[in-house]
Amino acid sequence: ENIPGDTFGKIYEYFLGSFAMKEGQKGGEFFTPPSMVDLIVHVIEPFHGRLFDPANGSGGMFVSSAKYVLNHQKNPNEEISIFGQERVVETIRLCKMNLAIHGLTGDIRQSNTYYEDVFDCVGKFDFVMANPPFNVSGVDKEKLKDDPRFRLGLPSTDIANYLWIQLFYHALSAKGRAGFVMANSAADARGSELEIRKKLIQ
Repeated sequence: ENIPGDTFGKIYEYFLGSFAMKEGQKGGEFFTPPSMVDLIVHVIEPFHGRLFDPANGSGGMFVSSAKYVLNHQKNPNEEISIFGQERVVETIRLCKMNLAIHGLTGDIRQSNTYYEDVFDCVGKFDFVMANPPFNVSGVDKEKLKDDPRFRLGLPSTDIANYLWIQLFYHALSAKGRAGFVMANSAADARGSELEIRKKLIQ
């Protein structure tokens, strides 16, 4: 009855992780291992600003960022603004509960990120963090042709990895930083994906 609030957060994270392991590959849709999340946080250092996860799952990126701010003796609700998109309604509930248990507020919306830009996100965010689904096929690219989030081109292959990478890139402000998990195959993809990668580097 007298345990501190953060202990509830640790208990919640423990059960999320245990459930994700039992679910196997499907568990990866809503849970990223905390060590991976913490690595991303320490690389991009989200001290202050607008934080966006367009595939937010259960909200681990947000919680880890808030802990990073707390470790620097600041109030996360004053330093970072949280914005998330997630396709699965049940996972949104997990995320909102996760935020609440950790004393955080955020704007989390249910939508299909490929087709819906609910935050009009181009150029708006100081930090983008995500673990999107890997190697997704079947995205209707006809619906994306005039979308400013894919200005570097649509990949000819039926794999969405470079759609996600462009989403992250175009959501960033001029000095924004992104950290994300991506399938190994994205690093050496050829053809149209290679051309998109060249544009990203330039």
